[in-house]
Amino acid sequence: KLTAITVTTDAESIRCPAEILVLAIGHSARDTFSMLYERQIPMSAKSFAVGVRVEHDQEMINCAQYGENVPYDLPAAPYKVAANLENGRGVYSFCMCPGGYVVNASSEEGRLAVNGMSYHARDGKNANSAIIVTVTPKDYGWEHPLAGVRFQQLLEERAYQAGKGAVPVQCFGDFCKNKVTEHFGKIEPQIKGAYTFADVRAIFPKEIGDSIEEGIKTFDRQIHGFAKDDAVLSGVESRTSSPVRIPRNQELHLENLRIYPCGEGAGYAGGITSAAMDGIKVAEVIAKEFTFFD
Repeated sequence: KLTAITVTTDAESIRCPAEILVLAIGHSARDTFSMLYERQIPMSAKSFAVGVRVEHDQEMINCAQYGENVPYDLPAAPYKVAANLENGRGVYSFCMCPGGYVVNASSEEGRLAVNGMSYHARDGKNANSAIIVTVTPKDYGWEHPLAGVRFQQLLEERAYQAGKGAVPVQCFGDFCKNKVTEHFGKIEPQIKGAYTFADVRAIFPKEIGDSIEEGIKTFDRQIHGFAKDDAVLSGVESRTSSPVRIPRNQELHLENLRIYPCGEGAGYAGGITSAAMDGIKVAEVIAKEFTFFD
């Protein structure tokens, strides 16, 4: 039975009596995952996806989505692409950022991860998106609830080493050749933070690298120019969703314990909107206990 939680800061620890706890952690709360595992909270490794950020000229994307010679101003065009490969893996775009920027999203020393963002105006010269490949617990090389976390960390360590702390970048043509890029083509990266040429492909296991290449070439059939040699790839995109799932019953809490795992970190959402919807579901279940009138 849950009786209290302890909130610890650098200055003090506060004990709060509690019979119900909503555990709405983020998908990268690795210290919390470890603490919960040590406290014998049940959890399991789950599938997620890893890959790269790809940058294209936004004008090229606009032409592909809107057509050429559009007679009026339209906002920077988004896109969404997906494919199922012959090797059984899925590859798809994620968190596409029209007129946006690639950002260094590292949160641990000696490890490097990237993400994407757009300002409100979406007026940057490049479009970027994650191109990610599904991975499962079979890929992690370790049968353990936190094996997916360790898989992420290994990729992020390789990315950090490849770029010596800067974001590693590689043009797609060189990615296909396993060759470090020497100079950019027409596309200049729009990256917040330092970046450097490196062999991005070497960060990944062979099958993942092959899947990224095949996926980008497949998407060229949908968006002409998607597989241009000078498209800029940066890595590693590893924080797409939680690598852990904390099980819950039909009442949305742990068996025999009033802890409600909720949202991305618990493994029940994959983005802002789906996390919000899961939060609403959990709140409604809890609220029913305290509703005295219909």
